[in-house]
Amino acid sequence: MDRYIGQIIRSAEKRVADFMHNQVRNPERKDYGSLKNPILDVKPTVYVLTTAAAVYLNEDSCYYHNPELYKAMKLALDFVAAFQREDGSFDFPSCNFKSAPDTAFCFKRLIAAYRLFLRYDKTDKTGELKEQYFSILCRALKAISSGGFHTPNHRWAICAALMQGANLLHNEPVAEEYLARAREYLTEGIDGDEDGQYAERSTGGYNAVVNNAMIAMYEESGDEKYLGFAERNLHMMLTYIEPDDTIFTQNSTRQDQGRTEYMDRYFYQYLYITSLRFSPELDAAAHKIIKDCSGRGCEAPDCLPVLMLNERMCNYRFTGYGFLDSYRKYYQNPGVVRVKTEKFGYTLIKGSGNFLFFKVGETPIYVKIGESCCEVRNFLPRTLKAGDKEYTMTATIRGWYYLPFRNYTGTGDWWEMDHSKRELLYNSEITTTVTVSETEDGLRLHMKADGLNRLPLRLQICIPSECILENEHFYFRAEKGSSMILRDGYVNLTHKRNRILIGPGFGTHEFDGHYFGEERNDTGYTIYLNDYTPCEKTIYIKVLDYV
Repeated sequence: MDRYIGQIIRSAEKRVADFMHNQVRNPERKDYGSLKNPILDVKPTVYVLTTAAAVYLNEDSCYYHNPELYKAMKLALDFVAAFQREDGSFDFPSCNFKSAPDTAFCFKRLIAAYRLFLRYDKTDKTGELKEQYFSILCRALKAISSGGFHTPNHRWAICAALMQGANLLHNEPVAEEYLARAREYLTEGIDGDEDGQYAERSTGGYNAVVNNAMIAMYEESGDEKYLGFAERNLHMMLTYIEPDDTIFTQNSTRQDQGRTEYMDRYFYQYLYITSLRFSPELDAAAHKIIKDCSGRGCEAPDCLPVLMLNERMCNYRFTGYGFLDSYRKYYQNPGVVRVKTEKFGYTLIKGSGNFLFFKVGETPIYVKIGESCCEVRNFLPRTLKAGDKEYTMTATIRGWYYLPFRNYTGTGDWWEMDHSKRELLYNSEITTTVTVSETEDGLRLHMKADGLNRLPLRLQICIPSECILENEHFYFRAEKGSSMILRDGYVNLTHKRNRILIGPGFGTHEFDGHYFGEERNDTGYTIYLNDYTPCEKTIYIKVLDYV
């Protein structure tokens, strides 16, 4: 780690420089509570204060024992204290007020800063800050203990804070109350499966939040079962890294779904585990994450406080570098197949309208099938069976209609009627089967639809805008939100020096989807391949060249 510590410190200093530049400097101002801005959020200040404490206490930092930084930290902590509610809680002012989970997220950083001062301030020059931190922490614990939560990850942030608080106040009677409250949450069972999946499947965000909580719970209790959840997830995450080193986020149930994210937030977690018990895969991943940050021109992860509280991590020496070159994994619990080969990667998702994702370098493609029938708008695979490099997905739609009530229900108002009690008439059915077979240079997609006839199917290949599309008849640049029907033959796609062949096309109708409830590919370009049911078609997605 020696060669990267300086990089991490410099990045921390940049964050602190921004903090000092934006910080209100008037030490006479104490009327924070009367400020009229209703969106004041203490969390960003709490977070940067911990980074500020780290550089203030680090001898290798230009901010070491800087008096101006100390004044800024004191003023900022006054602001945090002023906006801590009377019950000890903090708000997340876009939606959560008197929020135990958001208080727990703040507590994580507050106690890290407090522990930094305890460890590194041997002369007690920061005694005033330490006292204020301790006061804020004690008040926050009361709110965390008495509060509730909204989402799965909130529970473990709360548990971690309660365990940390119990150790902080280990000589006080209230410590056992906090542990008892944590045990109430833990009685529900932790939502990590044997593959390392958490309930929210949030590869681009909340997986890292839960891992952080699990590591904290391990550190406070010494119980390795908590560490096991984080370790399994970190191994799983290696199979969610795309060919261009971004994270596959399309299966997330949270706000990171579809976002482009890198693995930076996981860096210190990989480093923590492999420095505790060496793992070649985790070692290589941690090394790649930190080294590639500078290669992308990005700041190093905000982890200086973690490193300064874990000297073992600072003294670690990497032995490898890189993510997995290839993998093939079927996660049966969420119904996700993840595959990476030398040339490309792809994902299959059960229950998703965007059921197939294909990626070559930085070129993403996804596939969906429009089949508008009653309330259904897209093929939503209900089964996913795995074979030898071949995967079969199926879904059945039943066409239905309401029947009239046999007796008067007491109201003629449609919106007051209980339509769940109506009889339904089922008069049609259609089963769609998609088989995706891996070839040496791409995928073979076979689609078969049986049952109801004359339903207009739309196999949609969704590609990035600004691609070049061409064949022997045309050449053009794909425009955002536009589309074409490929009636016959193949089309060549060129994007960021990657070349992909798609086809053969078919197009017996021009129906482009239902006017209501149909998701549109407004950010990219769509190639339609259309036919009426019953039908049976095969297309290929072939990699011609890649970088």
